[in-house]
Amino acid sequence: MRNSRGNYIVFTLGVLFVLCACSQQDAAEISTAKIPLSTESNVAINEYEQGLSYANSVQITKAVPHFQLALDVDPEFAMAWLNLAFVSPGTQLFLAAMDSARKYAPQASEGEQLIIKAAKYGFEGNNINQLSTLQDLEKLYPGDERTHLLMGNYYFGLQQYQLAIKSYTKGTQINNALAILHNQLGYSQRALGNYGEAEKAFKFYIKLNSANPNAYDSYAELLMEMGRFNESIEYYALALKRDPTFIASYIGIACNYGFLGKQEKARNQLKNLKSVAQNEIDTRRAIFAETLTYVCEGNLVRAVESMRSNLKIAEELEDAGNIANDLVTLGNLYLELHQPETALGLFNQAMQVINQSTLPQAIKVNAQATHLFNVSVVHAEKNEYEKAKETAVLFAQQVGLRKNPIQMKLISQLNGIISLQEGEYQTAIEEFQKASQLNPYNLFRIGQAYAGLGEKEKEANYKLQAEELNILNSMNQAIVLSKTKFSKNPS
Repeated sequence: MRNSRGNYIVFTLGVLFVLCACSQQDAAEISTAKIPLSTESNVAINEYEQGLSYANSVQITKAVPHFQLALDVDPEFAMAWLNLAFVSPGTQLFLAAMDSARKYAPQASEGEQLIIKAAKYGFEGNNINQLSTLQDLEKLYPGDERTHLLMGNYYFGLQQYQLAIKSYTKGTQINNALAILHNQLGYSQRALGNYGEAEKAFKFYIKLNSANPNAYDSYAELLMEMGRFNESIEYYALALKRDPTFIASYIGIACNYGFLGKQEKARNQLKNLKSVAQNEIDTRRAIFAETLTYVCEGNLVRAVESMRSNLKIAEELEDAGNIANDLVTLGNLYLELHQPETALGLFNQAMQVINQSTLPQAIKVNAQATHLFNVSVVHAEKNEYEKAKETAVLFAQQVGLRKNPIQMKLISQLNGIISLQEGEYQTAIEEFQKASQLNPYNLFRIGQAYAGLGEKEKEANYKLQAEELNILNSMNQAIVLSKTKFSKNPS
């Protein structure tokens, strides 16, 4: 499994040129310098490094106590606060730890300050300032392999996989034994469809750290995407053999059973996950995966019931971010049930939760853009095309301010949805082809548009592509499968 939380930080290629008479020895020192950790406690450093090791292998619950122990020794250790934020369960704990990281950043090293600032920009969706900050970091520390790991993660998060590969490769040239670099290389190559290169990277990841459950989990995910479901299950089982509490592998096995059409077997696997869940976040992940099994079966009513149980947990935790996310997910399920008014009510409720929360203003601004997207889709579903297009323009204006490549693709996706609903099939095809091709629903909708044009062969081709993406734990993938692989009357 790739590193959890989408708050990846990264740096572009850069060389620090010093316009002064400095010796070659000075230049060498600059080029190999590592980002320092601002704590005087060796105990804190050791606990921090152990926590980072677990975090990089997605053993989140094992990482938490080590970061906390580091902070017990040095409560002003800014990087420990930052990484505690990344592994904290729930929005409120994440925000609290981020606030502490920012509070103690001024007394940290310049490199650490830049990392924390970049993390803040990433969380806020301010990718322009995030990249600029990370470029400053890379100029200071081009010889630190973690600099290039973070840079690669930035590009990976924006689906700029070729650039991600360049950064990860630079990291391996500095330290080929940093296992997480090979994990990320595997995912980047996989996203480009380079399965052979991805397989090499994941197998080397396993070789570097054979005790790490995430190494087997990552390779299992590749096998699943390649349609080698039974082999994938075997590797997920190897991950669980090394760590019976490794949540991601339970979900991976369940997804494989789902793709094989064995939904009841998938749900039994998720019961096992619930039995080892270490907190409410683990339980929520199990319930979401369970929801997808019902979607695959086309049992959307049962899927709604399942998601409402997830919403109840978020409400009990008073977790505004997850409450809003659950309401949006429910809204999208009601759109699939062709109940746009109910969907709109849920989308409005989600926006109200965000606005009334203590979440940062930048998050509220991003949520408003997402809300415009959802409202536009509702109008399209109701055949209110002018309202849909007017709202889509407002969404495009909001997205244009941030120039996030992922969100820019959502503009095309939204325009494609409106055009498809309106019966403008050629326009829909052109728009969806500019949207993310890693979203199976986009490929399925291209197939629908070709069906509208009477081009049956292209329709079948795109719908098969959508079905065979085999995306892990994806609502869009589950919806597509309900309309293709597991539908008696394919849409």
